[in-house]
Amino acid sequence: LGLRTPGSVDFPASDCGSSENDRVLVAYASKCGATGEISRRIAENLCSAGFSVDLARAQDVRSVDPYATIVLGSAVYMGKPLDESVNFARKFLAGNKEKQISVFDVCLTMKENTPENVQTALGYLEAFNEFFTPALVGTFAGRIDFDTLPFLYRQFAQADREGILAEGDYRDWPVIDAWAKSIL
Repeated sequence: LGLRTPGSVDFPASDCGSSENDRVLVAYASKCGATGEISRRIAENLCSAGFSVDLARAQDVRSVDPYATIVLGSAVYMGKPLDESVNFARKFLAGNKEKQISVFDVCLTMKENTPENVQTALGYLEAFNEFFTPALVGTFAGRIDFDTLPFLYRQFAQADREGILAEGDYRDWPVIDAWAKSIL
C-alpha cells in the first residue's frame, strides 16, 4: 500500500502521423511520472521531425509488429529498471534484429552529470543486454515531486538530511531533446 503510485500521476499516451511505414513506438515504465513526461517529450521531438509515433506505457503495448523503431524508457529504483520495462523487453524485443531499438533510463544518479555517474547510470541499462543490443542509449536525471511519490518513498525523501532526495526537477530538457533527435 505504501509503495503504490498516487492517483495524481499522469501517464501520457498519444499518437501522431499516419504513415504505416517507419512507425516509431516510444514505450516507457514510470512510477512517479517523470519518465512518462520525458517519453512524451521524445515522442514530440520525433513527431516534429515528421515520423509517425505512438507513445504508450510499456504495460499497455500489445504488439510491436507495426514499428520499425522502438524507444524504451524506464525509471530506475533501487539500482534497477522497473520490472515493467524488463518484462516488455523480454516479451517483445528478445532476439529482435529487425527493429532499431533505443533505450534510456531516468534516475537520480544523474542529478550530477559526472563521468562516474554516467557510467553508473548506463550500468542500470545492462539489464536489457540479454534481450537486445541497443542502437542508442541514454541516461537522464528525473524529478522528485513529493505529491507524486508513493507514501513510503515520500517518507524517506522527507527524512533525507543530506539533500540527496531533495524535491526538485533535475531534468535537462536540451540534452533530452538532442538525444531524441539523434534516434533516427
